[in-house]
Formats: sequence, C-alpha cells, structure tokens
Amino acid sequence: MLNSILDLLLKQIFGQPFLLIAIVVFIGYMAMKQKFTKALGGAAKAAIGILAMGMGSGALISNFGILLTALTNATGIQGAGLNTYPTMTASYEKMDAILGSGTGATWGIYTLLVAFILNLALVALRKFTHIRAVYLTGNAMIVQAGISTYIVWRFLGMGMIPTVLIAAIVTALYWGICSTLLIGPTHAVTGADFTVAHQQMLMDYVAFKVAPKLGNAEKDDIEKKKLPASLSMLQDSVIATALVMFISVAAIFLVIGGDQIEWLRTGEGGFGQATYKNNIVFLLWIAMTLTANIVVLLYGVRMFVGEIMMSFKGISEKLLPGAVAGVDCAAIFGFAPKSVVLGLLFGALGQVVGLLLLFVFKSPIFLIPGFIPLFFDNATISIFANKAGGWKAAAIIVTFNGILQILGSALAVGMMQLTWWQGSADYATIWVAIIAIFKAIGGFLGIPIAG
Repeated sequence: MLNSILDLLLKQIFGQPFLLIAIVVFIGYMAMKQKFTKALGGAAKAAIGILAMGMGSGALISNFGILLTALTNATGIQGAGLNTYPTMTASYEKMDAILGSGTGATWGIYTLLVAFILNLALVALRKFTHIRAVYLTGNAMIVQAGISTYIVWRFLGMGMIPTVLIAAIVTALYWGICSTLLIGPTHAVTGADFTVAHQQMLMDYVAFKVAPKLGNAEKDDIEKKKLPASLSMLQDSVIATALVMFISVAAIFLVIGGDQIEWLRTGEGGFGQATYKNNIVFLLWIAMTLTANIVVLLYGVRMFVGEIMMSFKGISEKLLPGAVAGVDCAAIFGFAPKSVVLGLLFGALGQVVGLLLLFVFKSPIFLIPGFIPLFFDNATISIFANKAGGWKAAAIIVTFNGILQILGSALAVGMMQLTWWQGSADYATIWVAIIAIFKAIGGFLGIPIAG
C-alpha cells in the first residue's frame, strides 16, 4: 500500500513535468488569493503548454537530427543546432536514457523551484548580497535550470538532491547577479523601474560599458535615423525564423550534395517525402516544417510561461515588496525598434564569420544557427550598445557577439556532446567557463562522465 502511494506521488504526479508545473501554478494563484476557478484554469493551461512544448520540441529534434545525420554521412563532421528549448530537451533525453523516462525534466523543474527560492533569498539579503533583482522570465528560467541540472549531473554524477542543490545555487547566482547589473542600463533605455532577465545579460552589460569607447550615442543614435521599409518584415519572428531555417537548410544541401539529398527525400531514416522531386521545393518543405515545429514549441512555451510567470511574480511581490522585477528582453524592444533590426543584421554577419572560422580552423563541429540566440541576443545587445554608443558601436559589438556565439558554442558542444546548444551570448562565454570548471572538478575527483 505504502509503495503504491509513493509511486503515485513521486513518479506519477511529482515525477510528471506537466502535473508538477500545474501544481506549482495552482499553489501560486491560491497564494495570491485568486478564485479557485482561475487557479484551476491557470494550472490546466500550464499543463497543456508543457505538453505542446514537448510535441514541438520532439518533432524539431527528430527532424533536425535527420539533417545532421545526412551532414555527418557526407562529411564526417559532427553537427549541432543552436537553440534554447531543444538544448534543454536534448539534455533531458540524455538523462532519461540512463535514469529513466521523465527523470531529466523532473529534476530540472525541482532545480527551477529551488533556484527561484534562492533568488528570493538573495534579494531578501540584499544588504549583504547587493542583489536586488528577482528573475521572472519563465521561459528562460526553465531552460537554464534544465541545462544547469544536466551540466552538474553529467560531470559530477550525483543523485537528485545534490544535483538539484548545486545546479540551483549556480543558476540563482547567475540570475541574481547578472540581472542586477542591468538595472541601471535598462532604466537608461526605458526610463522604467524593471530590469532585463534573459540569456545574454553579461554581454548586455559589457556592451553598455564598452559602447561609449567605440562610438558617439548623441550623434549616431539609430533610433533617430530612417530605415528602409523592406527591413520591417524582419521584426516578425515567424518570418525571420523561416528565413534563418531556409538559409541554414540551403547551406546543408550545398555541403552534402545530391546523394544525401536523395537519402533525405526517400532513404530509410530520411523524411520519406518522395513527392518533392524538385530540390528547391523539398528545401522549402524542410525549412517550413522546421519553422512549424518551432512555432508549436513556442506556443506551448508561451502558454505555460504566462501562467508560471504570473504565479512567481505574485509570490515575489508578496514576499519582497520593492524588489526589482527581471523580465523578458522583448520588453525593451518597443523602446528601440530600429536597434532590434540592426542587431539581427549584424548578429547574422558575425555568425557567418564565425562559421567560416570553424571551416578555416578545420573544426570537427559544424553549427546550424538558430533564430532565438541570433535574434533575441543580438537585438538586446544592440539596444544597450546603441543607447550608450550609437549604431556604429552597436554594429561592431553585435558582429563580435555573433562570432563569439559560434566559437563559444562549438567549445560547449565539444564538452557537452549534445546535438543542440543554447547558443546565447552568456552560454557561449561565462557558461562555457562554468562547464569547464565542473568538468575539471569531475576529472580531478575521478568521476566518470555520466552522459
């Protein structure tokens, strides 16, 4: 009887991410004294969002994996995609293969919850910690907690409790310190009392500090200049994602050649799309399919993130009135729309240069750019750089960041052995260092790499 109850609680309820998130959201709404029906509705939407995210992510990983297989067959090069959510789910798949189905996501959610509590504690102790920001960007939180969990487990090989605690401490410190650094720069851009909490916070801060040495903000502020109307379409995330996917798949087609394209079309393990005999039509189908996978994934993310963010925000406001809220970087895009387009263009240029450098140095790893690190990273960095140093400074910094995203991510993929990597600026710099530290600790202690 006791075993049946424990199995129900630990595996079938608290071991299922869609139920665990639903319970957290429900508790958060009830703590804010919301109506029972609103709390129940929020919990249901969060659960459905988790499942939709899994469907989109699973399809994306599967379809992208077919492309990478063709690339490896043709060149022998290891391929990896740059995107946030697939990195988390790919990490969980590695954990699940050894620890059992659903384990990775469950541990990741526990890390998320503990890290959020620690973030609140660091703000409560701000007299000593100087940390003032509560990180509330739910979509980034769940990805970062998941990746942290995998890093600790991979290199230290510990059980759930120590893995969750160590991962949560590292994640909470990253959230608190870096989002606090951006309180002043965010106020300079928006005039509002919130801060950016995302995945390129350290580079945002560096850009804001370095930009005045590279340009003149008063003379070269791009927000005061006129941009061609044709560039406005790049502000539509779906269109921009489709464009990135088309260019990426076209590049793969050029590299792999006709035999592997035919394998993709009709071979065992390929896409099974013999109808698309024309290569251009087939290319379009793949690019649009990958984009559709991402759209489903992001729709699911928005569903559950909207609910969990409201829940977390309510909890933090009750516990820590006066704390500075850390929100999604997209919140500042409306204050500097031209900087957003500038960031996308020069970030893409930087990533192309980075990919060329991988070829020049004969890297065994080939990376496929992803829309989220390409767009959100470089747009946000561009906004801070333009505000402090004008468009010329922003262009230089964002181009450099694009190169850094590629080269740093190649190092991360080599250490993590994943077919996806997060790709954002901080995950190509400071988090590469964190991975190297955990790898060194595990090696020093003689701990075998877990996955």
